[in-house]
Amino acid sequence: MTDLASSIFTRTNHLFLRNPHGGVEGLAEMAASGFGAVFCNIADYALTEWDLVRSRAVAAGVTCGPWARVAEGGSGAFDPERLGRLLDVADEWGTPLIVNAESELKGSGSEITEFIADEVADRDAAVSMEPWPFANVDWRPIGHLPILPQIFGAQWGADADDAREEWFRCGAECVVSTFGTYGGTSPDAYDRLSPYGCYTADDCGNNFVPWEPLGVRSPYPPDGPANGGDGMEMIGSQHGVTASLNRLRTIDPGGTLLTPDASGKWPPLSTLAGTPVDKWRAYDKLERALTILVSDHDAQVTQ
Repeated sequence: MTDLASSIFTRTNHLFLRNPHGGVEGLAEMAASGFGAVFCNIADYALTEWDLVRSRAVAAGVTCGPWARVAEGGSGAFDPERLGRLLDVADEWGTPLIVNAESELKGSGSEITEFIADEVADRDAAVSMEPWPFANVDWRPIGHLPILPQIFGAQWGADADDAREEWFRCGAECVVSTFGTYGGTSPDAYDRLSPYGCYTADDCGNNFVPWEPLGVRSPYPPDGPANGGDGMEMIGSQHGVTASLNRLRTIDPGGTLLTPDASGKWPPLSTLAGTPVDKWRAYDKLERALTILVSDHDAQVTQ
């Protein structure tokens, strides 16, 4: 599960870079204006063409990852190979990424969103989409990923809050608007409350001051994110509580009422169910307490 609290998309503002030769080399200026992450268009340009941007990003302390449209150039159909290449580049660079998936998702139900979720796995990734979610797509499989609706132009700037609410209604846990910079759109068309992104840095004329944030806002629904309000992760069955306590029981059997079998394997704590807890020994009580805490924590994350 994506840890929203630690995701680059909730911790800073970001910029899409369209063309490595389009005047996007001012990484220090981007950083000074509050953009702590940039994403390079790897679908249309060779990776080596982004070397200068990436080196300057390192010098400026800016995260630099890839983004790509995951549709075939001709038909506009979803292309799993493009998604695979995007993920490979992100892994090679060791960075977050943006999956740009738009009309190629129309009418796909949950098929493609489930595929994207499975392929992205636990990477720090976001999904860039048109401003309004398609009604014939099940967005819930990728609802745990930050959704970046494309709020391009003054009209969508005015409707940005409505778009956010609709994404939340469709299952998104985190919505971070992308504001369009092209076509002469004024930065004043947008609320510019962090976190947000801008598409694209190429259209800013290397002057990012007008696009600086005016304040902050929560990227989560009004009642907080579904994962507990602060990006809590599921602990799950691999909590290690029982295994750790069994190791202690082996070292110090006097700290438990349990008795190992002939092979040295410890029975489950449930075998003490008939004995009052105040009669249990230290390791038994500790296992009980920790497993209750794990269970309550995960119930909070999933509610």
